[in-house]
Amino acid sequence: MSTGLERGILIVVGIVIAFILIRMFLIILFLLVTPEGEIHKNGVTLGNRGDWHGAIVHFDRVIEMNPNHEKAYASRAYAKLQTGDHKGAIEDSQAALQKSPYYGQAYAYLGLAELESGNKKIGCEKLNEAFELGYQEAKYYLNQYCE
Repeated sequence: MSTGLERGILIVVGIVIAFILIRMFLIILFLLVTPEGEIHKNGVTLGNRGDWHGAIVHFDRVIEMNPNHEKAYASRAYAKLQTGDHKGAIEDSQAALQKSPYYGQAYAYLGLAELESGNKKIGCEKLNEAFELGYQEAKYYLNQYCE
């Protein structure tokens, strides 16, 4: 009879330990993801309000925290486009694509930056790549600038 009871206790203890480990993992994951995710989200919010320079500051902080954050590079590229910094937008789009070579949105921002810099052929090629990678908004820009 004690073997059955001991086995039951071991099962309960195992479940409790598994629950504790899963909870610890989620807490650690939350701490690792949340700060840069929240800062990025705040940067996007500032950009949506038209505060592009404030957004850039937020994206800079995310990149300092995680130099491999391709979304922060792409977001900063778009913000730089809005401020007229076409060279900076090209550099940030290229950095995003180095981190994630199939990132359609980064191709679109690179294309727009090239167009704004007077490089229509390259800009349209990059917008087409963005569309081919599934970034549907690129079609609007292709129709507007490249047809």
